[in-house]
Amino acid sequence: MKLAVAVLLLAGLIPATPATPATAAVAAASPGLLDSFDGARDASPTYGLNDSLGARQSGPGKGVTFTRVHGNWTSPAGTPPSYYSQVGNNSYPGRLSFWIGNSAVRLDAPAAADATDAYTVSATLDPNANSAGPDTDWSSLMLSRTSTSTGYVTASDIDLGLTVRRTGEVMLYRNGVAQWATSLTTTRQPTGFGATVTVTGASTGAPAVSVTVNGATKTAALAAPLPRAYVYLGAYLTSGSSTPPYGEVSALDNLQVSKITQYADSFDGAADTDPGYGLNDNLAGRQTPQTNAGYTRVSGNWSSTAPPPSNYSQVNNNAYPGKLSFWVAPSAVRTNVPAIPDGDDAIDLAATVDPDPGLFGTPGDWVSLMLSSSSTSTGYVTDAANRLGMTIARNGVVTFYKDGAVYGPTLTATRGAAGYAVTVRITAASTANPTVTVTVNGAQTSFALGASVGKSYVYLGAYVSNGSATAPYKEVSTVDDLTVGKVSPFPFLKYYGTYGTRNDDAAGNHVPDMAGIANLHWINVSPTDPAQPVTYRTNVFASCPPHSCIVYVGSEFFDPGTHAMYPDRTRWNNYVAMLQPYKDKIFGYYLQDEPYIYGITGAQMDVHANAVKASITAGSIPAGPILMTDTLYDINTWAHVPDAVDWLGMDAYSMDAATIEAAATRLDEMTPDPNDRTYMFPPNVPDTWNGFTTEQQVIGKQYEYLATANRHPKLTALLNFGLWVNTGAGGSHVQTQENVPNLFAIQERVGNAVMNLR
Repeated sequence: MKLAVAVLLLAGLIPATPATPATAAVAAASPGLLDSFDGARDASPTYGLNDSLGARQSGPGKGVTFTRVHGNWTSPAGTPPSYYSQVGNNSYPGRLSFWIGNSAVRLDAPAAADATDAYTVSATLDPNANSAGPDTDWSSLMLSRTSTSTGYVTASDIDLGLTVRRTGEVMLYRNGVAQWATSLTTTRQPTGFGATVTVTGASTGAPAVSVTVNGATKTAALAAPLPRAYVYLGAYLTSGSSTPPYGEVSALDNLQVSKITQYADSFDGAADTDPGYGLNDNLAGRQTPQTNAGYTRVSGNWSSTAPPPSNYSQVNNNAYPGKLSFWVAPSAVRTNVPAIPDGDDAIDLAATVDPDPGLFGTPGDWVSLMLSSSSTSTGYVTDAANRLGMTIARNGVVTFYKDGAVYGPTLTATRGAAGYAVTVRITAASTANPTVTVTVNGAQTSFALGASVGKSYVYLGAYVSNGSATAPYKEVSTVDDLTVGKVSPFPFLKYYGTYGTRNDDAAGNHVPDMAGIANLHWINVSPTDPAQPVTYRTNVFASCPPHSCIVYVGSEFFDPGTHAMYPDRTRWNNYVAMLQPYKDKIFGYYLQDEPYIYGITGAQMDVHANAVKASITAGSIPAGPILMTDTLYDINTWAHVPDAVDWLGMDAYSMDAATIEAAATRLDEMTPDPNDRTYMFPPNVPDTWNGFTTEQQVIGKQYEYLATANRHPKLTALLNFGLWVNTGAGGSHVQTQENVPNLFAIQERVGNAVMNLR
């Protein structure tokens, strides 16, 4: 890796126009999610849509991303340009704004019914906020059972759609049909219209709907159950423009959702074919966009740890469409991402289970739900790794387990037409004595667990006593509509950032570009060109969020040109003195980069690392990990690692998936101390130095690194490499987010998950 040259981020497409006052908050009681839209950085190419979610969102479910959809009745082939919808534009600070044509955005995790079978969605809508279009233009708030809607209010898959015109006329649509003979009329306030939609009896055949806009209320009903609904927000703009004067803009503020669920699987639409039997097919179509994560088959048997044949568990079998089904013998599956306590320290889990609906087995045969701290549990309910387990038998008897042993009360429920609707809520989950409340078809019990429940993998299994792999198939048990309140897509990654967010003497500073997206920033404020004056650009620290910047210290020990070690510690001691005003900004210390390819010896690296450690021990610089990066050759040859190094990393940018995995394993082996951590450098631009020619290739590589991180608990950080840098390789060129807009959008989402979904 070369110390790199950076460039400034390109300016946004839409410049500032006269500011519009921010809207007031919409009243709501303890929302599961509130997005104030405050603090986002509205810049190309993503225009703030998912920037700074951790700061602008609150509530137990914070961290939910948004996705642009076209929001047009004519169904164009793709989504509109990203600048059609923005967050934090200078003219509409602290708001989501729609600028051009008809467009919409979707909240990537659905609103969910609470214990009273109800939910509420509210926002402040300001259609045609600058009066640059017709007063009949509108803003919309929509609810849909599908995450694939067009986001236009009269689309048939919009179960409930609300439009509000600037004139105050409010209309409600259900599956494309107007629900009121006359519109609800209200008066616009300076901030627009405070709109609230409440759905009650959400899981019943005809849920009731109440709409309130600036105090005026009207009711309606739905024609089918809607226990979970994706929220879409859109606008109809007649006179928007992408060039000055920009024309009509509509805005939205303070989105509130009473409760959300970040992981849901309907099990619909999978292809149940050999060899996978649908288990991980069509994840994007059947799961929440917030987290598309598959399953792993595990034994589900007390006497074996071996995974069963794949046909033992299937998804969307013709005989059991839209369900996960267990067919032959006891078996189980594990979610590949763990459930985690939400912001209220609660874990929510729900599913509809149907043990032996064909009555081929015994009344005591069951379906099981388990929460385990281990990703290597057998998935059988008596496995000691299962902190909480439960079985729901065909006869309605519900039995609970703690750490693999029967525990707590026994509950009896009456089977319904679809089997048993099960909800589990664990409150004060991370404390020493959480409360577990379980409801099965209306029968409920609560008990104290007496042990904390943290990050937990969800296991689903079944005891099948009379199944068969050949026709006639006999006993089958099913699971449907699995939901988990909050999950961690990347359970081991604690840090996600970039290398070279500020680098070299005359380079630009890109820490502000990444501050709401990443929580780790590699910076170099030291002079690296011997021909230039010795000037330290410590002003870069002002842009570092607290404890977020990894400081490069190699140039304080080794000449940047010759790589000869300085004969004394004068330069380092002077640098330590310079760091004193910035102690709260520093995360850690990055030693000489790739030292061994420059002829630096292991003994010299010991001196280097020990000197930094001594300054930490003396209190001269704040405590933080000492990082050392090797090449792939170095780790393959077991290059020397100083004892003072806390994090060991490696960089190579053209590795295939197997080599990435092998490198992560070798880093694990080279850091035997259980407190040590490792890190890697995914490439984030196509360039000559990595051999990639398209953005899509680099996106694929990003996912390979993320998958590797999910298999290695020590792999604590990914530092993406390539943006803003010039490695000096022939043909290499500086690139910004503009060059990789799709990858950058993915990195925004991953950064959000690492920072807010752990």
